[in-house]
Amino acid sequence: MNYATPLEYIDTKLDERRIEIEQHLGRGSAKTYEEYQKLCGFIQGLEFAKQINADLAQRMETDSNE
Repeated sequence: MNYATPLEYIDTKLDERRIEIEQHLGRGSAKTYEEYQKLCGFIQGLEFAKQINADLAQRMETDSNE
């Protein structure tokens, strides 16, 4: 797969990992509540990373237009 920018690559990989974790949770594979919490926290971290990535993309776009 070709990516237009490194940020697009990062965003795609973050999405792929989130999907993997959601599928894992959806199958009921979390053995304990602690594992479930950990995976939910990991999803929150991935979403935070995606937001940082989007913010960076926006800043880069703004900087290139100036």
